[in-house]
Amino acid sequence: MEPLADVIALLRPRAAGTKMIQGAGRWGVRYSRMDYAGFGLVVAGGCWLAVDGDEPHRLARGDFVLMPAVPGFTITSDLEVEPLPLDAYEAVARGASDVRHGDAEREAEFKQLGGYFQLEPGNRGLFAGLLPGLVHIRAADPAAERLVRMIDLITDEALANRPGRDLVIDRLIEVLLVEALRFHAASAGVAARPGLLAGLADPLLARALRQLHGDVARGWSVDALARQAGLSRSAFSERFNRKVGVPPMQYLIEWRIALAKAMLQRDAPPLEAVAAAVGYQSASAFSTAFRREVGSSPSHFMRAAAA
Repeated sequence: MEPLADVIALLRPRAAGTKMIQGAGRWGVRYSRMDYAGFGLVVAGGCWLAVDGDEPHRLARGDFVLMPAVPGFTITSDLEVEPLPLDAYEAVARGASDVRHGDAEREAEFKQLGGYFQLEPGNRGLFAGLLPGLVHIRAADPAAERLVRMIDLITDEALANRPGRDLVIDRLIEVLLVEALRFHAASAGVAARPGLLAGLADPLLARALRQLHGDVARGWSVDALARQAGLSRSAFSERFNRKVGVPPMQYLIEWRIALAKAMLQRDAPPLEAVAAAVGYQSASAFSTAFRREVGSSPSHFMRAAAA
């Protein structure tokens, strides 16, 4: 499989809590820290979005934003408005009812589909590691033509009142997530945050990453991966560490452990089977590596996941 497809399959993202957020007049709200992966798709009007620690971003119709996890963020009609504080977790707990901000007597000038993605909890950190704190894909970007077609489908569904609307929107949002990740990987430049997407944007590293993901149980070495990339060992190690953010062997270990965690959560197979599937020669060697990376034994991890 492709590395990105591997990650998506491992995380099994499901759109949840999708709601229509509307605003009229002057309004603003500030959401507290949220560890969920949040998203927003502007279907009418525009707004300002400011994630803590970042400059405000102007969002226009058709713009899509993705936040893997945020310390807090503010969304306003204009930057002069004093935002009202909201608890993000309470908002999630209230469910998917639509939200209205500003002047309730006026027709909404701003509409945004917002919500979050449920991810497999054992590997949730993988998603945050893929992306910067905010991904902003502008509908006006000529390179985003494929995404814009998907956004138009979602917008049409959101503004209509057809049977099964919410189910269709959730499934389309899930596809949009994959498209956004693919777009971000393809457009990642030299200044991109280190991670898998930056590695996949490098044609030479992408060859090595595809081979690694295609046969994770193989006895990989830095030399073997460097040959796949067509680079010397030293050039490959430097390039991989700079683009992906970790040395090649550490990336391999982390990916093996991520796969193992998913297996232990879903099926609770024998440790010997898990060890063999992810490239360890014995259950003991696997357990030692798992404890070093996760901080607990595989058995303890399985019990905690089942609780």
